[in-house]
Amino acid sequence: MQRYSLLKAGGALIFICGFVALLFRNDPLPGVRRAAMRHRLKTEKIQQGVVKRDFRNPVDTKAKEEESPTGKKNAGRLYTFELTSLEGGATGKVEIQTRPSWAPIGVERFHELMDEKFYDQAKFFRVVDDFIIQFGINADPAKKKPEKISDDPVVQTNSRGTLTFAMAGKNSRTCQLFINTRKKGNAFLDEQGFAPIGECSLDDTLWPGHSSINSGMEYVDMIYDGYGEKPDQGQIQTKGNAYLDKNFPLLSYISSSYREDAAAGADSEGAQP
Repeated sequence: MQRYSLLKAGGALIFICGFVALLFRNDPLPGVRRAAMRHRLKTEKIQQGVVKRDFRNPVDTKAKEEESPTGKKNAGRLYTFELTSLEGGATGKVEIQTRPSWAPIGVERFHELMDEKFYDQAKFFRVVDDFIIQFGINADPAKKKPEKISDDPVVQTNSRGTLTFAMAGKNSRTCQLFINTRKKGNAFLDEQGFAPIGECSLDDTLWPGHSSINSGMEYVDMIYDGYGEKPDQGQIQTKGNAYLDKNFPLLSYISSSYREDAAAGADSEGAQP
């Protein structure tokens, strides 16, 4: 009798174990498992998004709304620098097209300074052969230096003919700029955070009647380079052009600047001074 009871209990145990194994194999709660998987994947995506998302405040820049005479948005503005005291005493013009999609913060600052005629009479005080030409310190030392602006992410390489703000570290751009002159470009500046704001190579589909390839770069190449990097920026800041005229009289400079597209009514913000 006792043997029979043991056999009966063993059979019941085997049956229960088999039933449990069958349940696990058939997954009685597939919906719960799939929901758990979906939740885990969703959580992972959210976490990844936090790393990649840019939480900076939107840039309140009017430059984004510019349009060309052909009606195309984000065309930026078209400016002309008249250059004087080039090699051999020559003069010339360089046209600069700003690119808000490249660097909206930098473009807005450049527009503000151009509206103020900030660069008129400014000299090209630093000329490094096959690299860059730098300018942007106001001719009048009494002119207040603008506040620093935040950095733009670099989305466009520093190719030949591009215009870029100089900087001395993170979020340090003010008013100094340089033109990239190296024929192969200065791509290594991209990794250092130098974001081009425009170029001397125009898109003739945006600006009818203007040349489209390296507009004025032939004159940029004629900017006097005999002094190299000798002018002292601290002295320029303190004494302005008086210091440069006395010590570096052959420096090339911007005799005047103006906006080419203003007369065409290309400004979607309204009339500009």
